[in-house]
Amino acid sequence: MSGLLSLCDVTVRFGGLVAVNNVSIEVHAGMIHSLIGPNGAGKTTIINTVTGVYAPSQGAIGFDGRPLAGVTPDQICRRGLTRTFQNTELFADMTVADNIRVGMHSTAEYGLLSAILRSRCCRATEARMSERVTELLALVNLADQRGTQACALPLAKMRRLELARALAANPRMLLLDEPAAGLRASEIEEMNATLLMLRNKLGIAILLVDHVMPVVMGVSDLITVVNFGQKIAEGTPKQVRSNPAVIAAYLGH
Repeated sequence: MSGLLSLCDVTVRFGGLVAVNNVSIEVHAGMIHSLIGPNGAGKTTIINTVTGVYAPSQGAIGFDGRPLAGVTPDQICRRGLTRTFQNTELFADMTVADNIRVGMHSTAEYGLLSAILRSRCCRATEARMSERVTELLALVNLADQRGTQACALPLAKMRRLELARALAANPRMLLLDEPAAGLRASEIEEMNATLLMLRNKLGIAILLVDHVMPVVMGVSDLITVVNFGQKIAEGTPKQVRSNPAVIAAYLGH
C-alpha cells in the first residue's frame, strides 16, 4: 500500500464480537479522508486501533511506510500521527494555553533533570513553546482566550482547543473523531474552513470521523463507508452520496 496511513485487511475482535472485519483503507498525504457509517459501525474502533489503544486481531497498519504493530500511543504521536476524541478530553482546570502546551511535551528537547535544574536548554525550549502556543491560538481563533480555563469555554471553542492541542505535536496526520458534533450551522462552517486550511495551507492529512454531513461532504476528498464493521463503499462525496448500499445503510432517502 502506498498511502501515508495504510490499513490492510484489519480485523479487531473483542472476544466473540467482531468490531472491525477485514477493512482496508489508504489515507494519502495532503488529503482529507472521511470515515462514516451508522453508530456502532466500528469507526472509533478503527481510530483507536490506528493510535495503539487496541491491537488488531488480524491485518497490518502502517504509517509513513513503517508498521505500527507493537508501537505505543506516545511513540505513534512522536511519529507524527495525533488525534482528537469523540468526547472532548481537555484538562478542565488548566488554561487554554496550558492545554496546548501539554501537547508539545512529546517533542520537548529536554529531560526531567534539565527541567528540575531549569537548564539553558529547558528555558530555550519553553520559550519556543510559548511562541508556538501563540501561533496555534491564532490558527484556531482562540487568541483572546489564552488565560481562560478550559472548562469555561463553550463547546465550539473546546473543539477548536482540542484541535490546537493535537496540532501542538507538529503532526503529519490528524485523526479527528466527530469534531463537529453538537456544533451550530455557523460553527460548522468555521470548522470546515479550519479543516480545509489545515489541508491546503499546512499540508496536513486528515482522517475524519463525523456524522455531520455538511462537514463530511463539504471537505472530503475521499470517503470510506463502514457498516457492522465492514467496508461497504468508498469514493468521492458525489459517488458515496448516490451509492445505493450507502443510502440503504446510512444516508437514507
